[in-house]
Amino acid sequence: MAHNLAMLYIISILIGFTMCALLLYFKLVQHIHDSGGEQLQAEITSVRALVGTHAGLNALRQMMDAEERGEDAGTNCILMRIVDREGKVIVDCPSMRGILPPSAFPPPGDTRAKKYQHDDGNYLLRSVKLTDPVSEAGGWRLQIGIDLNEHDQLARVYRTYLILFGFGAFLFAIPSSYIVVRRGLRPLDEFSCSIKTITGSRLNTRLEAARFPNEMHPVVESVNSMMARLESSFQRLSHYSGNLAHELRTPINNLMLEAEIALSQDRTADEYQEIIASSLTEYERLAAVIDKLLFLARADNEKNDLMFEKLDAGAEVEEVLDYFSDEASAAGISLVCRGDASFWGDRTLFRRALSNLISNAIAYTPAGGDIVVSSSMGSDGAVEIAVADTGCGIYSEHLPFLFDRFYRVKSGSQHSGTGLGLAIVKAIMEMHNGDVSAWSRPGHGTTVTLHFPQHPSVTHAGSQDIC
Repeated sequence: MAHNLAMLYIISILIGFTMCALLLYFKLVQHIHDSGGEQLQAEITSVRALVGTHAGLNALRQMMDAEERGEDAGTNCILMRIVDREGKVIVDCPSMRGILPPSAFPPPGDTRAKKYQHDDGNYLLRSVKLTDPVSEAGGWRLQIGIDLNEHDQLARVYRTYLILFGFGAFLFAIPSSYIVVRRGLRPLDEFSCSIKTITGSRLNTRLEAARFPNEMHPVVESVNSMMARLESSFQRLSHYSGNLAHELRTPINNLMLEAEIALSQDRTADEYQEIIASSLTEYERLAAVIDKLLFLARADNEKNDLMFEKLDAGAEVEEVLDYFSDEASAAGISLVCRGDASFWGDRTLFRRALSNLISNAIAYTPAGGDIVVSSSMGSDGAVEIAVADTGCGIYSEHLPFLFDRFYRVKSGSQHSGTGLGLAIVKAIMEMHNGDVSAWSRPGHGTTVTLHFPQHPSVTHAGSQDIC
């Protein structure tokens, strides 16, 4: 990561420098070209003013003759030629003879300067019309040019400096980019070291966001949230393991105790039969616990085959209540079904969830109480099936944990369950993409509500895809 960032940093520096250097270089070349054109225009204006006088042409001839004789050594002659309309040379600079032929110049009507390349160097040329001072019948042409060798040399020097400066910037960018990147990634190293200190026994550790840059605060908050979830999961797992061990230890100890008593002395066949019958009860209890644990394990792994179908809530509730009618009558509890709605769900799983709720309600409702199962359609199209009893109720501090596995609320009831019934209800509702909630008022009863979505989006093997 540091290497990639450093390379990107170096490449960005080189691209930025190259673009700036090219821009400056082309601006310099353009400025040189513009200054050459301005210089040409200034010379043209001067020559026109000089030729416009009677002695101007003679002065030009004398200056050209002096250069040809070598009398003006050390001075630079204007690269200038004046020709008539037939192309006859009237006066010219000896320095341009053989270098700048008349054909090299642009036509007089062209106001733009022309760049001409010769073995001796580059020249900037222009051609303009001059008025004949002697005869008005014809016109003269001025062919004028300037030597661009000094301009080209300046551009070459500037280009060389840019290349050297770019190479130096590249050499400087390599170590500096790695230093900057390493320093910039130092918080990541600290972040990694902080995470390494977190072990299974220190899941309550939280990272301090103030120690890290603002850009890392979302990551730190995400890690802290993850640690909170892990801590909660580990606590639930520890609680689950302890409860599971306790739940399995009691029947196993009972079986061991009964077996030890049976083997302590010789007994009759009837006594052995009684011991085996007692042991069978404990076996059934173990089998029930194991069955519920296997169901929850399959629900966690989402490997269940749900058979979705349109269910009539009223008819389904009536059938489940009919199953519990004898038990409720024996306990002096009345069962009531209210409302009517339809929803999509798995019939077997729904009946199991509803049976668990009604079984709990009967266990914690005293004689003379009522259990009302109502179904209704919510404003969003979802179906709510509520099981309300008039039992002892549950205190509010227990409600958040009511659907945890093996969680049992201590009450005056003689009911002894495994603490897995409501956990199974929650798992079934999650398999339906729904949820379950509980409301209770101590001394007045408890209401558990199943929320079924209008259109379940869950699709399992062997199930229908309802949309």
